[in-house]
Order: sequence, then structure tokens, then C-alpha cells
Amino acid sequence: MPQFIIPIIAGVVGSTAVAAVIYYVGSTVITSYALNALSKKATRKAAAAAASAQAAQKGYGTSVNAVVPAADHAIIYGVQRVGGIIFYRSITEDQKYLHTLIALAGHECSQINTVYAGNVSLSLDGSGFVTNDEFQIKDDDGNVVNSALRIKKHLGSSSQAADADLVAEDSAWTSAHQAKGICYIYVRAEFDTSVFPQGLPVFSAKVRGKKVYDPRTSSFVDSSNAALTLRDYLISDYGLGVDEATEINDTLFSAAANVCDENVPLAEGGGATENRYETHGSFVTSLAPDDVITDLVASMAGTIFYSQGQWGVKAGEFTSSVLTLTEDDLRSNLQVSTRFSRRDNFNAVSGMFSGFESDYQPTDYPIVTSSAFETVDGGERIIQDIPLPFTGRSTAAQRIAKIALFKQREQLTLSGTFGLRALQLQIGDIISLTNTRLGFSSKTFEVADWSFGISQDKALEVTMTLREISSAVYDWNAEETAFELGNTTLPSASEVPTVGLDVDFDLREVNQAAIGVLVIEVTANEPFAVEFEAQYKRTSDTNFVSVGKQRNGLFEVTGLSDDTYDVRARGFNAFGAAGPFTAIAGRQLTAFASPPDDVQNFTGNVTGNALNLSWTPVTNLDLSHYKIRYASETSGASYQNAVDIVDKLARPANVAVVPAKTGTYFIKAIDKIGGSSANPSSFVVLVDPNNVENFNAIQTIQEDPVFAGTRSNVVVLEDSEGDYLALDTVDQFDSGAGDFDDALGLFDGFSGTVSSGTYDFNTTVDFGEVYTSRIYPKFKVDYLDYVNDFDSATGLFDARLGDFDGDPAAFDVTSARFELRHTNDDPSGSPTYTSYQPFIVADITARAMQFRCILECTNGAASPAIRELRAEIDMPERTQSEVDITFTGTKSVTFPTKFKGVPAIGLSLANLADGERYAITNKTRAGFDIEVFSGGSTSTNSVTLDYVAKGFGKEIV
Repeated sequence: MPQFIIPIIAGVVGSTAVAAVIYYVGSTVITSYALNALSKKATRKAAAAAASAQAAQKGYGTSVNAVVPAADHAIIYGVQRVGGIIFYRSITEDQKYLHTLIALAGHECSQINTVYAGNVSLSLDGSGFVTNDEFQIKDDDGNVVNSALRIKKHLGSSSQAADADLVAEDSAWTSAHQAKGICYIYVRAEFDTSVFPQGLPVFSAKVRGKKVYDPRTSSFVDSSNAALTLRDYLISDYGLGVDEATEINDTLFSAAANVCDENVPLAEGGGATENRYETHGSFVTSLAPDDVITDLVASMAGTIFYSQGQWGVKAGEFTSSVLTLTEDDLRSNLQVSTRFSRRDNFNAVSGMFSGFESDYQPTDYPIVTSSAFETVDGGERIIQDIPLPFTGRSTAAQRIAKIALFKQREQLTLSGTFGLRALQLQIGDIISLTNTRLGFSSKTFEVADWSFGISQDKALEVTMTLREISSAVYDWNAEETAFELGNTTLPSASEVPTVGLDVDFDLREVNQAAIGVLVIEVTANEPFAVEFEAQYKRTSDTNFVSVGKQRNGLFEVTGLSDDTYDVRARGFNAFGAAGPFTAIAGRQLTAFASPPDDVQNFTGNVTGNALNLSWTPVTNLDLSHYKIRYASETSGASYQNAVDIVDKLARPANVAVVPAKTGTYFIKAIDKIGGSSANPSSFVVLVDPNNVENFNAIQTIQEDPVFAGTRSNVVVLEDSEGDYLALDTVDQFDSGAGDFDDALGLFDGFSGTVSSGTYDFNTTVDFGEVYTSRIYPKFKVDYLDYVNDFDSATGLFDARLGDFDGDPAAFDVTSARFELRHTNDDPSGSPTYTSYQPFIVADITARAMQFRCILECTNGAASPAIRELRAEIDMPERTQSEVDITFTGTKSVTFPTKFKGVPAIGLSLANLADGERYAITNKTRAGFDIEVFSGGSTSTNSVTLDYVAKGFGKEIV
């Protein structure tokens, strides 16, 4: 750091006192000095009044965890609670853990005591895991899973190793990352929104700071002695960096240290005492040495000076006179200043300190005043703000404030030159002055300024400024006022009261629909629950569902079905901390009973390829939607043997458009809890799309009755009607439990059928080229019921729909759907197919396509039975023509676009000569040849050709 050069003024063999007023001129020259720290603070009246709070906090404070690219080191003396700079942060295990390293000080510390998260004092187990309840991750039942925080402490020795846990858990942090000379804490936080609703809190720690050298014992000690901490700052590279061996007067520092260690009795009684002066605080290295030294010296009400090439200090204590001066010692007249100006006067002192009493937050110490001084000043209280950022107790702050107050009221100041007897004096010495003319008889003064020089007549002389002083300035008779911090009864920031909970159910009509409503009311008797959260679940479910968080304690959950529900709620305070859950279990909701009415007036009109369906809306309040199914049969079709074509058509719709196909269409109404109309409504449609659109059936892919395709969860079974596809069973015969003759359904099945299965067609359609075609699925589906007998039915007797023994025609728990995928590539090579898409009727442009059928069942006691499974492929008719094709003899005609099959051709020839004839050969889907003959040879006559080709299919180039 810059070296401070002390200028030696011509004729000066001593030097002025320094009270840490250091200004840089050019780069390194000290040009002005002050007397003592308290005098300096008192004369900075306006600035101190404006910046008292800031002056009371020199370090990073307890509310700072800053992330900056380059930050100044913090220095800690004594005991102080500090935050710090985040110098490393990482996330591991897929954002599960957040690792944070927080630098507390830029030097080795004696001890890291308590660590805080926000204002919560943390308790740690032997592995560093936090045991406070508010930082435990809990399951839905409130049981502790593990701690969300782990904290490791590192004091910052020159040989400290990298944190072993961080090295093991974060590959970016290695054993080479030791952070030597940095006192820090390592915080690992596990992600949990309940523990950290507003993100990580600010972390701070109560730290015993730097060890300092004690010249009295020639050793480094863990001490808060104010004189020793000042000495440490002077010799440190972040301070003045002076030469410890030659520029420190350890005799004076040892004497000041002894004063600081003296016991002072306290007003609390019982023999309680405290050390006279201690330093407790932190600061950053970017602060000017002027500010830091001033505050350090103020913490011992002292004076610092530079004399005869060495730094010296005196702690605030009255001592007996070291020398008596009289008129015989004077070499000039005395300049007398009797009083300060009103502007610089004060009769009370206030300010801020930071210590354990205020939880290390900058806080006002009790005001120190004097009724006698106020009377002298006309009864007006004039307050001087003197912050003491390195004073850690309110009692010590009051003692120092009294010294500042009484010292300021000792306002008589003398200036003059004295004889060589004054050479033995130095700044801070107490002298006795006898002067008959001024009426002084052994009146005590403190040497405030001292210099040695040569007068104009070449005589040696000492120039001094003397300030009156008395023992009353330093008297203290256990008279401090007890410090009270706020006197509030506010709870901890993590405390949240238990809430009250009430649950009710309601059935309401909303938008012409019946809605089951769960009403949750959360209350709190305490005022500190500012927000509430409610959760619910079906009793049979595992996890709760959050209804939300809000300041109003009234919650509603709509759209619930009849069931048993569990409800719980909790409160949050203004800091986002969550309280315990209050729970109510097993509440029964019975809002819906009867199934919806049967749909009436279900009919439809065919328009082109579309079927426009309509019906009279069902009036039930709890109606949810309609389900429309289709069966290819026009006679004897049943609802359970149909397949879904519109699985869910929301209310209040009463029209729908579906592809027009010959067969039977069904509809049922479905309520909010899945109950359906007892009986389906249906009508039959007879339509031939080929006649409407002039399509040509070119191919039928038939999988039945062999069903040689690939099956997944699908089996081929046989009954009296032949082979059919059905869903496989969940378990194999050998894995079944219970008696053999008690098993339901298939011989090989004990646990019912799977919910879905897939059958992939054995045949891939390849047109050879890319064409547009229309695809119709065709399949016959039966409903296969394994437990239709009354004794085998599940559920309540009076809840079963249909006939007494269970009407299978009313069931819609099974369905089947066609899906296809296609490609423009050669399927025998490495084609790229589209994804499978469901369809009823589809117009597809492709070269090749593959089909599959999805079998589904929502009831493990049933299955769709597919007996016919086919795909019919049609292509539309189309016509191409050309005119005025002139040629002589022969002509090869190529169609503008190729047909799928060979078309029919009609033509006319103009300009044929008598006796000429023509012949058409090589007729293909791509074109034809024509030749005109004259007699037995090819004609030489020019003719004009018009033709029309009619076929089906259009090759897409």
C-alpha cells in the first residue's frame, strides 16, 4: 500500500499530534492533523447528524449477502455479527442443492460462533445440519424428512484445507480451492418451497475477530482491547502499514492497553463490571484510514499522535499533572479563547452503537445530557450526534458520550510559546498552570497541540495549545441508563399461529350446471397470520392438492364428485414463514345421485360427406357432456358393440358434425361424476359415399378371420361365432390367487383385462406412387362382459344401471378405434412414416400406409371383441383431356398426370383423308399411342387429335 511520508519542517524536532486526519496530497504526503477522535467527531456536527446511522455500520452488516465481481475485504475486531460477500455459488444434482460460500472477513478469525438465517439463530448438529424446526423438510403429514440447510465454518488460517463436503459434491470445487486467509461459512441449501417460500434468507454470523499482538506479553491474543486493535490497524497493510519495530511506541500502547483493561463498575449492581474500553466492530478496507482510525480511537475516548518518529496513543483517563508551568516558562503572551461559538456548542450527546444488546444492529444508545449545561444554555437541549460504531455496549457508549460532552464544556483554550522545560511534554499530557494575571493557580490543562521550533530572534521555543481539563470529565459513578431494545412483544420472524378450520359442502347452479362445491374457511385469532393456504384430497389419494394462497381465509373448490375428502390449512406470516397444518379428515360429499336423463329426438341429415346430428338438450343441472358412438350394422346394432366417434361433446351443445357412414349412431348424456343415461338414443343412416363422390373401391385390406398381424396386450380368441380379437388379461394363470373355479373371465385371467391394447395390420398398402385416396375403416365390435351375472357384479346393488341383472346393451366401458400412418417413401426401403393418427374417414395423400386398431376398456371385467377388421381404400374418378394435337402418321400421347389404373379413352380426329383409319396401342395409366393408316401403310397426311381420358387416381409428383 502507499507509504505515508512524514514531512520534517525546517527547525522542527518534534511533530504535531495526529488524530487520524490523513489526507493524500499527490500520492503519499500527510499535510494536516487533528487532536483527538472525540473532539474531531464533535466538530463534524452537521455531517455526523446527517450520517449517524451510516457511520454506525462500517462493515457489510447483517443484511448483506452480496454477489459482486470484486469486493473489499472486511476486517473484524472484537465480537461482531456480520454478513458477507458471496464469492462462490453453484447448483448440483439437477438443481436440488444450492452451494454458497460467504466471506465474513479477509483474515483469520478466532472463532465463528452463532450463524443466523435472517434473524433466526441456527442450531447445528455435529455434521453442520441445521436442527431448527423451520428449516426442516417435511412430508405431507408433517414428519421431518431431513434438514434443508447444512453449514460449515472455516476460520481462514493460512493452512486451511478446502471444504471436503463441497469437494465431494461439486466437481467444480477442488482440493486446490482452499480460500486461505478468508474466514467464511459454507451454506448448502436443499430446494424446498415450503422452507424457502421467498428464496434463501440472508446469512450472517457472530464472529470473534482477528487476534492482535500484545506488547505486554509479546504474544498474539484473542482480545478486544481498544489500544491493541488500534495498534494492529496501524501496522497492517490494510491500515497505515507502519514499521512495527521502529514506528510504534509500545510503551505508550502498553500503558493505554492497561487503561482499557481496567474494570468499571456497572449500575446493575451485584459487583458487575466491564472493561473500560473495548473495540467491537467491522469495517471494509476501502474506507479511508482517517475514518477508521477516528472511530477506533473514539472507542477508547483517546488521542493518537505521531511524535519523535513514533506513533503513540493515550486512552481516555484523567491522570495527575506531569509538570507545573508558571509565568517564568512563558516566552510570549498567551492567546485566550474562553468559549466556543453557539454553533459549536451542545449540552447533550446521542448516537448509535452496535452490540449484543441490539443484536448487533446499529441502535441509539441512551442520550447523555446535563441539566446544569442545559440551564446555562437557556433551557434549550442542544444534541450532538456522535456515532460509536466500534463500541459494543450501551454502558461503554454512555461513558464515552459523557467524556465527549464534559470535555466539550471545558472550553477555555490557551495558545502560546514556552521555554525548553516544555520539551518533556507530549500530546495528551496533563499539566498545571499558575498565572497570577489570569488568576490561575495550578489549574489543570491538557496538551492539545505541541511543536518545537526557532523564534525570529533564533531562540529555541515550544509552541503549545492547552485546553482546560478536570477529573470530572472522566468521572463515572455507575450512572448509566439501562438500555432497552424496543420493548416490543413481537414474535419471532419464524413464528406463525395455528389456524382454525371449518369445512362445508354445497351444490350450486353455475352456467345452468350443477356444481359440487367444497367450502373451506380458515381463521386465525392472532394478527400475525397475513396469508392462508388450503389443501384438499380424496381420502383414498396420497397427495394433497393446493387450493391456493390468499389473504382472505375463504376458499372454494368446484367441480368435485361424490366422495370422501380430507382438508387441511395453514397460515403464513409477513416473512413467508409457514405455520403448522390444521386438518379435518373423512368428510363425505354427496351432491350427485341420479344419472342424467336419456337423450331425446336424436337424428341427423346427410349433406355430402357429412352427417349433421342434432338432439334436444338434456336439462339435468349436473350434465357434463355427451358421448356419441357408431356401429357399422344397420340392424341389431347395440351401444356396447359400438365404438366412440365423439368421446366428449361439452354441454350446452346439441348439434355435432361427423363423417357420413352407413350404420347406427348412438348418443348418451354423461354427468359430472361420469354417470350416463340409462338408455342410449340411436338412429340408422344409409349412405353410399361412392355414389355421392364418384369414388372407386380399389382395395380392401382384410385382417379377419386370421388376424395375422402384430399384437400388444391383445389376444386372438375363439367362440361359436369364430375367431375374434380381445384385450389380454393382467395376470397369467399360474400367478392367480384363490380357488380355480372362483376366477372371473378368461381361463388365463384372474385380475381382469388390461386397459388398452394394439393390433397392427399384417399388410402394408403400397400404391407404387403417391396418390390421394379415401380410407374407410370397417369393423364389427361386440361387447365381451366377464361378470354380467348378478352375483358377479361389483359395486352397490342400487347403483347398477339398466336391467336387474345388468343390461350389457347400456354399457360403454369398451371401445375400439382405427389409426393409420403413411409415407411418401418406398416402404420396402427405409421409409419415414408420420405418427399414427385416429380416423373415421380420411383423405390421405401418400404412397404407402399402415393401419392399426386400438382396443380400450375402462373396466377390467370387460373387453371389446373385434370379429371383422378391414380397411377399404377408394380413389375418386377424374377426367383429363387435350385438344388440337397435330401429327402425321404416329403419335405417342402422355397424360398430364398419371392415373392409378388404365383409363377409358374417347377421341376424335380431324382432317382424315378418305379411306384413312387409325389404331390405338400401348394404352397405359400414363398415356397411349395412336397411328393413322392409309391403306396398308402409315399415312403421310397431317391430322388433328382431341381426346378425353376417364379413370381414377391421380399420381402426385
